[in-house]
Amino acid sequence: MKNLILIALLTVSSFAYDLKPVKISNSVYQFVGEVAVPSKENGGNMVNTYWINTGKSYIVIDTGPSYNYAKAAHNAMKKIADLPIKVIINTHMHDDHWSGNNYLKEQGGKIYATKAQAKKFPAGTSTHMMTVISKEDRAGTKVIGIDEYVTKNATITIDGTTLKFLYLGYIAHTKEDFMVYFPKEKVIFAGDLLFSQRITSIRDGSVEGGLRSLRDIRKLDVKVYAAGHGIYTDHTPVIQMQEYFMALKTRAMAAVEEDIGMSEFVKTADFSDFKDRKMMEVLHKPNLGFAYGEYEFFEEE
Repeated sequence: MKNLILIALLTVSSFAYDLKPVKISNSVYQFVGEVAVPSKENGGNMVNTYWINTGKSYIVIDTGPSYNYAKAAHNAMKKIADLPIKVIINTHMHDDHWSGNNYLKEQGGKIYATKAQAKKFPAGTSTHMMTVISKEDRAGTKVIGIDEYVTKNATITIDGTTLKFLYLGYIAHTKEDFMVYFPKEKVIFAGDLLFSQRITSIRDGSVEGGLRSLRDIRKLDVKVYAAGHGIYTDHTPVIQMQEYFMALKTRAMAAVEEDIGMSEFVKTADFSDFKDRKMMEVLHKPNLGFAYGEYEFFEEE
């Protein structure tokens, strides 16, 4: 019986990282995570990560939930082209997006990330993801240092591939977010500024900042939207984020205007028009509280 249980656990772990890259532009590959919370059953594989093939090397944008996830992604990409890894980019501080850093650093990559990430997760500390996934899936995962901080707009060129770092400078999904724009192929790597199929969490962010980031994204010439979560790479993530943020804003402001208290708003606000979005049962009520607090004394500019 014990042997059967062990086999079952190992099967869950191996299935979690059975990663298959999807080509979303000429040079960009996407690994699509489940639309779910991180768990032992999915090994934390609920986030999207991206690899750019420059022809001579790989640039990795967000590295996933663990050392073993990053290793599995690398093994999958080596079947396409066995190239060195030169650059690792973390779009924001949430650990589901970068806990595979140390595997890719071992392969020679240089890590670009925010100061907010380094401040919240100094080298040698642990993360929430490490407590959620199984011992087998988190094996080898360590928080390591960042090589270069992204603190402003910047441009890098790696083996002829030019990327633009678009630093927000305002609170959106977190205190520090930046996007990566690939002008040649018109791809925007937006991290968790964009979701599809499911709702976002604004625990570290702002509804107004989220709306502002969508306005910034719309200013760009984009064909492919590389979102942090969800399967869609067309304009769908922008539309779905706009719908949810505007609903939070208008309904929270109406509740404040009608002198409905926060607890009553959280309890009674009707968002049945979003019932088909995933993660509503987990994230929505906290989002209502955050939105109400943001708009309680808000003055439109």
